[in-house]
Amino acid sequence: MRKIALIFTLIPLLLAPLRAGNLWERADRIVKETIIIDAHQDVPTTLLKEDVSQPRAKGHFDLPRAFLGGLTAPCFAIFTSNTYDENHPAEFALRELARVYEFALKNRDRVLIAYSYRDILKAKREGKMAIVITMENSSPIENPSQLLLWKKLGLRMAILTHMSTNKYADSATDQEKWGGLSPQGKEMIKRMNLLGILVDVSHLSDKAAAQAIELTTLPPVASHSCVRAFNPIARNLPDSLIKAIASKGGVIGINFFPVYLSPKVYKKWQEIYGEFRKKMKSEGREKAVEFLKGKVKELPTVGVKDVVKQIKYIADLVGIDHVGLGSDFEGISVTPRGLEDVSMYKNLVYEMLKEGFSEEDIKKVLGENFLRVFRVADKRYWKNFPQMAK
Repeated sequence: MRKIALIFTLIPLLLAPLRAGNLWERADRIVKETIIIDAHQDVPTTLLKEDVSQPRAKGHFDLPRAFLGGLTAPCFAIFTSNTYDENHPAEFALRELARVYEFALKNRDRVLIAYSYRDILKAKREGKMAIVITMENSSPIENPSQLLLWKKLGLRMAILTHMSTNKYADSATDQEKWGGLSPQGKEMIKRMNLLGILVDVSHLSDKAAAQAIELTTLPPVASHSCVRAFNPIARNLPDSLIKAIASKGGVIGINFFPVYLSPKVYKKWQEIYGEFRKKMKSEGREKAVEFLKGKVKELPTVGVKDVVKQIKYIADLVGIDHVGLGSDFEGISVTPRGLEDVSMYKNLVYEMLKEGFSEEDIKKVLGENFLRVFRVADKRYWKNFPQMAK
């Protein structure tokens, strides 16, 4: 009997490598055949400093790694800090946008700009990558009437503000000024609905996000946010907002930033960042950045499983149709182990398979959910402006 019991104990251990190998094969196939949309990457800011067409020894994105990871459609966020408000934010944003177009033109055999969801499908068919143009902080748009110009330039999704409150909305990480959205912010959302530009509530205060979700007639999104139930900080979404986004058909893209994923990391990060700011004032930016690079190594470890936990939480709370990916690559200073750059989406798929997610559900998370909301937005635009549907 003991021998029989021992055999039954050993069988799972002997089969484990075979099962793991099978899961890796499945993960590899899923990544190759699926549309992968990453709803938030800060590549435009990187493009101001360097070319990402060729392999880089640093950072999270370059074309070779993107194709290795199976990335179909990264959302390139045109970003300006609210500290630029007195310093020509529109000019800065247009410089970023110009670099995105130059990058696409230089690599037109591999890259295209996605003006609609059809271009994402086309890119997948042709083995190319489709850049979706988005905006993080709408301060460069001087007033709502300028949205049409940005739509013509390819804008598909926008966040009204960033780390501080601006003329459009209160920020999650700043003092309240408007009690949510400003009058101009409300007008912006009405214009975004008209033009088929998705309303992104990441970075907004709870009040501003709730008002934006209520006002929008398109599916609302949070392109790069995490769950407050895991880490109770203002930047993360409470269950009430997750439910509100889902109730209108929207999607939450899980941010890969360990500071948002883990309360332990957040606590240590606050200590390090406080020292970083002091060094900025006393020793200058260059030395402060070097200090920060060294200190991030002291942060507690976060891995792929922590991202999967966030995905599972939202799927259990509101359904698998309302969760996707929003890595924040090129905009974060530290990443989860196993998700260090755009070549590693397969690691996420492997962990999801281990967790028991079906292939159908994994494909939804990887890109089909965001593709759906882009399709809804594009059809709204074509309905309002039929001549643009060609």
